[in-house]
Amino acid sequence: MRLSQVIELLGNSVLQVVNPGNTDPEFDHIESDSRVLRERNLFVCIKGSSFDSHLVVRELQRRGAVALIAELPIEDEEVVVPIVYVKSSRLVEALLTMEEYSHPYRKLTTIGVTGTNGKTTITTLIYHVLSSFERKASLIGTVRNVVGESVYSNPKNTTPGPVELAKLLQLSAEKKSEYFIMEVSSHSLSMNRVEGMRFDVGIISNVTRDHLDFHPTFDDYYRSKMRLFSLLKTNGIAIVNGDKINIADIHIARNRITTYGFGDESDYRIENLDISRTGMDFTIQTPYGSSHRIYSRLIGEHNAYNIAAAVATLNSLNYDLDHIAKAISSFGGVPGRFEFVEEATKYGFDVVIDFAHTPDALEKLLKTARRLTPGRLILVFGAGGSADKGKRPLMAEVSSKFSDVVILTSDDPKLDDPTEILSDLESGVDKFKPYLVIPDRREAISVALTLANRQDMVLIAGRGHEDFQILRDRKIPFNDKQVVKDILESKFRRHIKK
Repeated sequence: MRLSQVIELLGNSVLQVVNPGNTDPEFDHIESDSRVLRERNLFVCIKGSSFDSHLVVRELQRRGAVALIAELPIEDEEVVVPIVYVKSSRLVEALLTMEEYSHPYRKLTTIGVTGTNGKTTITTLIYHVLSSFERKASLIGTVRNVVGESVYSNPKNTTPGPVELAKLLQLSAEKKSEYFIMEVSSHSLSMNRVEGMRFDVGIISNVTRDHLDFHPTFDDYYRSKMRLFSLLKTNGIAIVNGDKINIADIHIARNRITTYGFGDESDYRIENLDISRTGMDFTIQTPYGSSHRIYSRLIGEHNAYNIAAAVATLNSLNYDLDHIAKAISSFGGVPGRFEFVEEATKYGFDVVIDFAHTPDALEKLLKTARRLTPGRLILVFGAGGSADKGKRPLMAEVSSKFSDVVILTSDDPKLDDPTEILSDLESGVDKFKPYLVIPDRREAISVALTLANRQDMVLIAGRGHEDFQILRDRKIPFNDKQVVKDILESKFRRHIKK
């Protein structure tokens, strides 16, 4: 591709072209990572949180960049390659990268899911059902990426960057996948990482407080989620939780919007929900006048919403509801999402691991647990560092309201002071209710298990499936479920022998 073709493709995104040599260089690759730049590359300069490639343009030119895309002024007389100034380098990177890879999403039925909570469960459930129908699908998200026979655990980001996303799409097409199902984070939408992508189905599960360390306001966070629907294909449809999202905020034709929820106006309406320790069942009324009974091993009203989102999506893709319901019944859930540690049941109490790390998710977790527990709820949780500090006291307030005993502990401190995080949490705790502050997470879990009596439930929230803690520049191996099992084995070995 030549630079003139790029300028034409970008249209109004181009602000100015500085071309000292008045040349039209040809390039064979678009790159934004200075560490892997090669000769005959077009380089996109991006100002990141820790590195700004605008500051090393002379080195980029020396290493073979034939032209530069930039959004900030470059004032270096030594730089003589053409410079194309644009409104947003990240937007241009996404658009040009997908152009370079020939828009592989066009060969796939693409499903994007966003929302504060529920993304992983919805995407994984849709993937499970399609797989049970022997349909080839790729899955991209928080817990794992699956493309063909390859499984990549613990991806760096919930939503990949433009280059990785394009490569995953291309690989999916090469592996003859029919479907590409992905979680779409608010960060990726705000930073234009998915701007080159187009979806057949876009799903929004809910929007509640989170990531206000990144988004300046809740309204900005909310609008970033709504951006998903600007990325629909021409005939793409929106699947929306009608109880949580105002469909007036979705600027596409109403006949392209399908709602689900408990509300009477929902297209896919949830009724007669019954929850037990082993699962739940409910009726779902369809927009076609039929009703279907759904049984699932998932637990909680929030999961009824997640299932309804999957049902609405799959039915819109012309799959039979009876077949969908049968496939859902075999879905065992996502690791670290209301996951029982079965080894605890022999001692007469329950232990549940969950990923809840926002006030809303924590409240849903505790309300679900309360329905299943005749005894006390003992909650162990912390808050992540380098994140929205304002939600910390709100989470603690929720924990005091719906728990019997609260144990505050560490989560992923990252670059923040663990003591400061615990202080922020403690400021929201009801001081008239039982609580402990135990910074060491392993010790906190051990104390919770010691406090548990018959018919109690110990909830360990915040980290779910994750298998390490982050403390500044160190990753410390730590998986909540495994820690519980280790403590039970050592702490109660005497009882096991009996």
